[in-house]
Amino acid sequence: MTREKADKNKDKQTMAYPSRLLYLQGGTERLEKIGSVRNFPKNHILIEPGTVPDVCYVVKRGRVITSEYTPGGIERVYNFMEAPSLILECNLLMEVAVPVFFMTAMPSELVAIDRETLLAAMAEDPKLNFDIITSISDKFLAAMDQIREASTHNASWKVVNLLLIFAERFGEPYDGKVMIKEKISQQMLSNLLGISRITTVRIIKDLKELWLIELINGYYCIRDVDKLRQHLDYLETIS
Repeated sequence: MTREKADKNKDKQTMAYPSRLLYLQGGTERLEKIGSVRNFPKNHILIEPGTVPDVCYVVKRGRVITSEYTPGGIERVYNFMEAPSLILECNLLMEVAVPVFFMTAMPSELVAIDRETLLAAMAEDPKLNFDIITSISDKFLAAMDQIREASTHNASWKVVNLLLIFAERFGEPYDGKVMIKEKISQQMLSNLLGISRITTVRIIKDLKELWLIELINGYYCIRDVDKLRQHLDYLETIS
């Protein structure tokens, strides 16, 4: 690998990658046409660990999270699947049990697709195959990114990177700043990153004291995205 390519790869690694907010950027229109709509309330468990799914779902509206509990009873959240996204497709097709809980994080409208219907549609429409491959590939790359992040970066980097991810997905201009229009608790950050709440509280406090973020009406607000990215780059050098 040339020095130029190595530098480019390093630049990519320091950018926020939406590894915990999964959605199909190309959309799910083809998939939605072959399923049936189901509505679920908040905190509804779609499937438990050790269960083989009989359907996969398109997230049309709402949010589904994957999580498990440690032996000490602490919830470990892995991903948010947002609209538009596809979930459980790999387990359904391969008839493999899921290893974690899939649960709605808010009232959600999902489109259910059974295995026979999905296989028939895949045989008829090559473009639908690409949708499914893209969904599975995104999850694989996200898992790789999470492993790399856990082993090569400190807690401060993880929190800043996740805030940038949320800003990219939910950020709105606000008085020259970027407000993350999603209520994000410190416990949520801790659960997503696998760090203690005490550590998260300390990091958020440090970021506020550096005038990089602030809390306005319960929403995190990034005072200057470029400066926060620069801080992420700094944290990269000391991780």
